[in-house]
Amino acid sequence: MKKRRIITLLLCILLIWIDQLTKYFFYDLEIWNQIFFLEPLLNDWISRWMSMPMVAILCVSIACVWLFIYLFHQKYITTVEFALLFAWTVWNLIDRIYLGWVRDFLSFGSFPVFNIADSFLTCGVAWICIKEIFHLQKKKKNLP
Repeated sequence: MKKRRIITLLLCILLIWIDQLTKYFFYDLEIWNQIFFLEPLLNDWISRWMSMPMVAILCVSIACVWLFIYLFHQKYITTVEFALLFAWTVWNLIDRIYLGWVRDFLSFGSFPVFNIADSFLTCGVAWICIKEIFHLQKKKKNLP
C-alpha cells in the first residue's frame, strides 16, 4: 500500500510538472509566436461557452478532488487514472486561484483552445470508460 501511494505521488508530481512546464514554455515565454497550433488564451470560463462564478468552480473542483481521492482509496480507479484526474483538477484550480483564469494555448482548427492538463482529464476519463466497457463485456461473456 505504501509503495502504491509513493508511485501515485510521484506520478502526480510528474504530470503537474509537465503541465506547468508546457504552460511556462508555450504561454509565458511566448514561444507560441513561432508555432502555428499555439494560441494563448486566458480562460476564465469552465468551458468554451459556459461561465460559472469562481466560488462555484472552487466548490466543484474541491468536491472532485475529494471524489478522486475516495475512488482511489476504494480502489475503483488505478494510480494512473487518479494521477491524470488529480493533476488536471489541482493545477487548473491553482491557476484559477493564483491567476484568476486558466492558461490555455493549444489550438487545432475549430476545436476549443485547451492545455495539457485538459488532455490529462480527457485521457483519464477515456481510460476509465474503456476499462468499464471491457469489464462489462467480460462480465456479459461470463453470464449463463
